[in-house]
Amino acid sequence: MFYAGLEKIAEILFSCQLHPFADIEKLPPPPCIIAANHVSPYDPIILVLQLYPWLKKYNKKIMFLTNRKILTLFGPFYKFFGMFPNTREGLKRAIGYLRDGLPVGIFPNRDRDKHFMRMFHLGPAYLSREANVDIIPIAIKTKEEVWPSWNITKALKNLFYKKYLILGNPINANNYRTLRDATKALTIQIAQLIGKKLRF
Repeated sequence: MFYAGLEKIAEILFSCQLHPFADIEKLPPPPCIIAANHVSPYDPIILVLQLYPWLKKYNKKIMFLTNRKILTLFGPFYKFFGMFPNTREGLKRAIGYLRDGLPVGIFPNRDRDKHFMRMFHLGPAYLSREANVDIIPIAIKTKEEVWPSWNITKALKNLFYKKYLILGNPINANNYRTLRDATKALTIQIAQLIGKKLRF
């Protein structure tokens, strides 16, 4: 089983951050795209921990598209969590993973403004249309977003802030006229779930 034993170690390290994901039973079976907003450098780990019962149920590993700079800085650690570069080649790999039945995670927000949320990038909508799978919006809500401020003090404080996962309604880009329309619907959902205003 993927992550066998790791979830126990990570759970101890990040136990103060974990708030039960009440809607986990509502998650559809893979393949699907898990689209979440970024609030801290620990988000991929938090998502793996919170989604572990779902992943275990289907014996799957979630694959994460990520920024190349992040992969360079934390490569050995993040690669263990199935992270790969958010490039053209990476998108092709993601489509392959989805067609093989794996879930793919992506953090599509462009910035981390405290009060506003800008339009997400088109990645999730593109993958949804190409692989014909649903995007599952998962909003991460916390006291203070610190990523990617590179403020070490704030990042350490963030370790002690609870992370609340809120499940949105599935979106399939094939049900929208354009990728931008699907992306706008995704952005609006997550912004509403965490109480942010939109700035398009």
